[in-house]
Amino acid sequence: MSQEKRLEMLNDYIKMNIAPILVENIPSNIFGSNSVILPAELDISMLNGHYEGIEFMPPSWYVQVVRNSSSSNNILVIDEISRVSKEDQMKFYELLKYRKIGTFDLPKNCVIIITCRDKNIPLINEKLVSLFVHI
Repeated sequence: MSQEKRLEMLNDYIKMNIAPILVENIPSNIFGSNSVILPAELDISMLNGHYEGIEFMPPSWYVQVVRNSSSSNNILVIDEISRVSKEDQMKFYELLKYRKIGTFDLPKNCVIIITCRDKNIPLINEKLVSLFVHI
């Protein structure tokens, strides 16, 4: 399939926003300056919320996603997921399956995109791959 056709399909899936989208060989910076990019190597402590005093606070990346919710281009990218072990990839399971982290739901218009390099699909946890639309 041509790159042009793949980008057209990607655009259609972004508009529909029905499932996280796995893309191969598309750099994360193509999704624009408003997108929030989480490197797959992100420590789980940075993925989840934290306590400040007695209040449970969302992670900083989540705050940016919520700020972007008024934009038509609200994209959360998990970049190069195949760089980390299949076991470590599971830290994204709740986010990908339930569209939330802890008690914090993603905005309805937030599109989740997962990037990987060509031929790295076998390096992605099967449980996660079952949640994606693959382009």
